[in-house]
Amino acid sequence: MQTHQRTKKTSAISALALEFRVSERRIRTMLQGVGINPSSLQRDDESQAFYREVVASRLNIFTSYGSGDEEYLQTLDEQIRVFDEIYVDTAPIIQKDWFLHFVADSKDILKRRKKRLIILEKTMEELYGLKSNPEKDQDVRIRAIIRPDLIRSLAKQRIVRLGDTGSGGIADDHLVELFRRIGANLNLMLITQDRGLSERIVHLATELGEECEEVKPLTFLEKLIGKKKEREVITHRMIACKLIEGGKLKRLYICPECSQSYYDDLYATEGIVLCGRCYIRLREEEERKELANRKRREAQLKAEEERQKKLEAEEERLERERNRLTIEKLILRRKQLAIFYSSIGVTILLLIIALLVSR
Repeated sequence: MQTHQRTKKTSAISALALEFRVSERRIRTMLQGVGINPSSLQRDDESQAFYREVVASRLNIFTSYGSGDEEYLQTLDEQIRVFDEIYVDTAPIIQKDWFLHFVADSKDILKRRKKRLIILEKTMEELYGLKSNPEKDQDVRIRAIIRPDLIRSLAKQRIVRLGDTGSGGIADDHLVELFRRIGANLNLMLITQDRGLSERIVHLATELGEECEEVKPLTFLEKLIGKKKEREVITHRMIACKLIEGGKLKRLYICPECSQSYYDDLYATEGIVLCGRCYIRLREEEERKELANRKRREAQLKAEEERQKKLEAEEERLERERNRLTIEKLILRRKQLAIFYSSIGVTILLLIIALLVSR
């Protein structure tokens, strides 16, 4: 039984040594350095993934964490391209191995775009505090031990830049104040697992209006001919994202209807966007209103048709009445003329008779 356990433990270390092409002794040393006993390694997938993460961070070799999905990498390139500065908060750095995935995927993109991930000294201080915090899980404390060295190594490769705003207080307030100062002039992305901090950034972006006026620089020819400087409105973006499984980015939005925040893909839009639930509810309300309006219009149209029919019927009745009166008048007129002519005829006849008698 002991031989079987020793074989399993040895195979775990051997697998790591084979993958990273280092000696088993070095693997044991790295694990012992963070408080993991090489003689009591676990063989479950989660533990193996954690040991692998420790070794990868110590060796600064994490190409195997990269995604082979070209379509995703192209999308990530488009997401990173539009931002001037990308800040990384404490939580995503120690959230499982997601930070390694993100760095592996974005490393070449950052180099090509001549951009760097910015990690504040305040964040580094938080990492130092976490590694000795007994209230945190062992894996969190170990990540807090290995990440600072990894970050400094990435800084030497110009993938990460360590920044300092020179203010005190907690890191969240530190970041918000920094974004308030520079957000009007730069496109900023914050990567954080803290929903509350993300909501503050989204509200700050709305508060700043995400727009400022900048003087449009003149070309040499324009300066030569004495053209006056023009001002143009330049829109800047400020967004907050979190890392998810595989180191992928999800952006935080706030719904203006229910005021609840939610995560979705990165879209070229403002941070105040209807959530799916409110969108469906408002669409259903709009459909109900449209249906009610359509029924009301149909009822009005039907009532108008009935009114027109009544008017036409009344017009026909009046026309018939007019026609009847006209005919009666015509008959009466003819009778009157007949009587008139008859009376004249009788009168003439009587005169003739009177003349004949008088002779």
